[in-house]
Amino acid sequence: MRARARRRGPRTAGPSLSGLVAGLTVLILAIVLLALHSTFYELGRFALFTGLAVALPGFALWRLIGSYGRNLVEDLAAGFAVGTAAQVIVYLASASIGLQAWSWVWAPVVLLLTFADSDVRARVWRRVDQPLRPLQAWLLAASTAVVVLIVYRRGPGQFLPAYTDPLRAYPDLAFQQALAASAKYDVPISTLWLGGEPMKYHTFFHQATAATAWGTRLDLTDLIHSLSWLPLFLAGCGLVFALTTRFTPTAETGATWAGPLAVLIAGLGGAVQPLADQGLGGISTAVAAYLSPTQNLGVLIALALCIVAVDLLRSGAPRSRWVLLILLALAAAGAKSTILPLLGLGFAFAFLQLGMARKSTRTALLGGLLSFVVFLAALITIFGGSTWGTQIKPFETFVQLAPYPTLVANPHAQLLSAATTLLSWGLAASGLLFVGRKWRDTGAVFLLGFAVAGLLGTVLTTQSGVSQLYFLRTAFPVVAVLASVGLANLVGRLGDRRAVVLVGVAGLLGLAGLGIARVESADLRGIKGPWLWTAAVLGTVAVVVALVWKAFRRPGNVFVALLAGAVAASMIGATLVPLQAFVSGKASNLVFAHPFRGGATAAEAGAAQWLRRNSRPGDLVATNAHCIIERNGLCDSRHFWLAALSERPVLIEGWSYSNQANRIALTTGGNPSLIPYWNREELAANDAAFKAPTPAAIERLRKAGVRWLYADHRAGDVSPVLRNYVRLRHATLDATIYELR
Repeated sequence: MRARARRRGPRTAGPSLSGLVAGLTVLILAIVLLALHSTFYELGRFALFTGLAVALPGFALWRLIGSYGRNLVEDLAAGFAVGTAAQVIVYLASASIGLQAWSWVWAPVVLLLTFADSDVRARVWRRVDQPLRPLQAWLLAASTAVVVLIVYRRGPGQFLPAYTDPLRAYPDLAFQQALAASAKYDVPISTLWLGGEPMKYHTFFHQATAATAWGTRLDLTDLIHSLSWLPLFLAGCGLVFALTTRFTPTAETGATWAGPLAVLIAGLGGAVQPLADQGLGGISTAVAAYLSPTQNLGVLIALALCIVAVDLLRSGAPRSRWVLLILLALAAAGAKSTILPLLGLGFAFAFLQLGMARKSTRTALLGGLLSFVVFLAALITIFGGSTWGTQIKPFETFVQLAPYPTLVANPHAQLLSAATTLLSWGLAASGLLFVGRKWRDTGAVFLLGFAVAGLLGTVLTTQSGVSQLYFLRTAFPVVAVLASVGLANLVGRLGDRRAVVLVGVAGLLGLAGLGIARVESADLRGIKGPWLWTAAVLGTVAVVVALVWKAFRRPGNVFVALLAGAVAASMIGATLVPLQAFVSGKASNLVFAHPFRGGATAAEAGAAQWLRRNSRPGDLVATNAHCIIERNGLCDSRHFWLAALSERPVLIEGWSYSNQANRIALTTGGNPSLIPYWNREELAANDAAFKAPTPAAIERLRKAGVRWLYADHRAGDVSPVLRNYVRLRHATLDATIYELR
């Protein structure tokens, strides 16, 4: 073994000083953004745990098992994905025997092993093979910084501080926190806001967060609302770059810009937006990076899977990489339910391509079988056979998305909505048309299958709240990679390494032109006028760029320059509205979510946190607060913050997002957030203890196992007689906590 290590030897290549400075710039930006909403003590503990207990051992496993070492961006990002996957699996095993507080112990064991053996040490800590060029590093740093700033502006910058303003909240984050609170104590995870009934959901993000909470002793509010989103998102950006570089080697094409461009497109692109008051689908990673932490983790795991799968499908990959594929597939099973179907269709495409080329299909077949087996096992064990409201309804998506409401009077409204949306998405990924000979690469065919699966999942199924878009959101980073590869291939036909100037100029002109088109067509009715303005702008930009290119006597065909200008203008122009969202609330509302009513006041949150400190895990709580908004007899039951902050099961808080609510919504076709509670007698008995308490009402709660009462005065009147039957323990302006005698 040591002889092989000597023959292989440590590489002599290493990152440049300029490249390290570029990476350091992004790191400083990340630290500054996290420090805006956390203390340096909290940030320090989080950074140490994330770096030493997740990223570094994951980095070691990535290099040791996979024999990787291309560049530090890939190794650190993929290492973080592998470390997170390993942490989740170790946490599940340790939590099942009550040792979740010690789930971090695997990390020092791995690191110790990487130093104990000289062969292992040589493989893990060697220098990289293909360090980033300085220009490439700075372009990547710039594109990543732009995307991160947009996400921060419309994420933490808009919603924090958490649980202080009831008019500025997002109920889904409280839902995520309640699940993470359950993950700290429960195996399997439970629905804390509804008496702790079993929860069938992709919950690996919550287990990872619980592991971090135990390892750092940080509050879940800080982790979910302020800290955990950024490392996941940064690592995802790094893997988008790494996947792109597998198809655009700079030594051959000089396309140092392709990887950074893919990061920008994946982060902010996805849809050309011609309509001034309608957003045509938010499918970029920035849309869900903060408000959907399960999607943030899912994208990271999906990209790591794609990198390993592409390398395995190409000849010469070490067989040990199958270990990484299996580990990541197991993590994908509970990270996001959309990943494994996309992975399976990707392997199916690769299988067909290899079969038609009369090459060995073994790797594609094994990969497809792995995807199917793990997905089937997850469907039974993790999701309990539940589809979470997913139904097969082809093209129903185009009824749920804009611009259908503005076209509903037209007899062909659904068809027009579909054409508009698909054209918007297609223009934003138009580089796909020029991938060319790279389609002969089995890895590229695998990515095509992955992308097609995302589109099919979105178009052929439906869920409440247009949640079927998560199929395409999971696949879109891969779409961005292929589109950037196609644009690089097209520009490469010009035979000029300075063609990056053409791409940059066309992109800037596209942004400016599409901005003007949106303004000029804002008063036009329908969709025809805005699309004509958009077509005119893209055509004008293409012609101008091509003519100027030839005027400066640059090489290449003028028609190729024309196509390159149009594609670059479309793809980069698709980032216009998200870029405008940095300063414009109107633009933000077209793409990003906005704050909701129904959050907690500081007093309510403080009372819930007092309850966590003064009760034991598993103590059952009853409350009179169930609706974040109640109007005209309808109750929006996404009330999760009491369970989230107290980390205790609540007899009946809200009932949205529970398995039972989803089953009823699927049967009746109703909105799962607005359906009435299915056991009205139980709800009435719960509320009677607060509104008209009697010894019998209190006894019913006691028999149900209730130990604490959380009386929310903003949720309704609380009888002063209640204190005659229970013990007053804590009181604030908005909430009072009682303990059953």
